[in-house]
Amino acid sequence: MNLIKTDIINRSISINPENFIFESEQCFDTSLEQLCDFIKERRATHPVVLISGPSGSGKTSTAHKIAEIIKKKYNKNCSIISLDNYFRSNSSPDMPKNHKGNIDLESPLCTDLELLQQHLILIKQKKKFQMPVFDFQAQARSHYIPFVREKGSVVIMEGIHALNPIVTGSTKEFATCVYISVDTHIQSSDGSLLNPEIIRLLRRLCRDSLFRGRKTEEIFQYFDDLSIGEKKYIFPYRHRADFNINTFMPYEVSIYKKLLELKLKLCSDSFKENQRFKKIMRFFNELNPLNEDLVPKSSILREFIGSKI
Repeated sequence: MNLIKTDIINRSISINPENFIFESEQCFDTSLEQLCDFIKERRATHPVVLISGPSGSGKTSTAHKIAEIIKKKYNKNCSIISLDNYFRSNSSPDMPKNHKGNIDLESPLCTDLELLQQHLILIKQKKKFQMPVFDFQAQARSHYIPFVREKGSVVIMEGIHALNPIVTGSTKEFATCVYISVDTHIQSSDGSLLNPEIIRLLRRLCRDSLFRGRKTEEIFQYFDDLSIGEKKYIFPYRHRADFNINTFMPYEVSIYKKLLELKLKLCSDSFKENQRFKKIMRFFNELNPLNEDLVPKSSILREFIGSKI
């Protein structure tokens, strides 16, 4: 189990916060460099990279950073496809239901499996096809765009179900499979742990409440449903990964304290019995805050805390 203690985080912030952030980012970038070397070595036979991971793991930003490294280091082009574009409309027949009787949006059966698997074959064959674009506001497919894999290029496909064989089929023969998530615990002075799931929740709280206008109560409830779906549909397939990437930044919870603490205190009456909320506030009390302006604009955390001005 990867673990970092709160006193180490606080000491690093007090001594040299800029260097603490730099070293954290450097460690993550090094892991991506190693992954890109692995992708490059297999590119001729494995031109597709499948990236999976639970909500809040940083799949989208990591996919773009991988594409940038491959272009800069090997002068090879990368195309990025979000598997979200293969969602079926909520009005589609036979949409799966969850235990509440609502559409189970975490289920792989919400994906247009037939179309996606057809397109995976066409990508392998370097044949042109019309790729769908999904409009989340309208909850429907809006249009199509032409796509073809260029000679010598890499196609990165990212989505929560990318490693699920129900969705992407048997891909080991032509795809490099990557699983990314937060994979580090933070330990407080009394020995209690802030687990990776709550760190991912903090990322969602930042992005969804500060930049998407969602209510804090709604985000906590939504994350409860996400957690059920992750255990059923995502975690069982992480063993299929050829490579694992830990997207945790040792300094990140101190950033979330600066951005979220006051907002969460104002709604604390609504969360008196919520164990995740209590754990977050306990660690906020122990950690020193850190200004988000210090986070580099290239950091994957910018996906959650917003762009650097």
